[in-house]
Amino acid sequence: MLGPMPAYGIYARGVKGLTLHNIRLQVATPDLRPAVIFDHVADAAIGGLSVDANPNTESALRFIDNKDVLIIAPRLLTPTGTFLQIEGPDNANITIDGGDISKAQRPLAAKNNARTEAVKLRL
Repeated sequence: MLGPMPAYGIYARGVKGLTLHNIRLQVATPDLRPAVIFDHVADAAIGGLSVDANPNTESALRFIDNKDVLIIAPRLLTPTGTFLQIEGPDNANITIDGGDISKAQRPLAAKNNARTEAVKLRL
């Protein structure tokens, strides 16, 4: 038995070359887990990601030591504190391009030695 998943929608770990298009993640009941967690992912592209978030969770998306990730036209469906939380010192070349994440109190947070310079926000 694997136990509960850390994300309510997509959890990718150790993946290289991931492409996702037109993803909508919603929950029927409140969930404190992020919609998406990428853990040591490289060369990923997501186009048209729409997610539910919980105002009491840390973030809608959580990235741990990812490289070369592009998210085009993300959409936050419900309010939350942070859209994207990055963790770890090895995040690099993450781009959020366009979309509507205005329901987040802040677009980006960094923890565990992550540097906000690793993320380009083009909103």
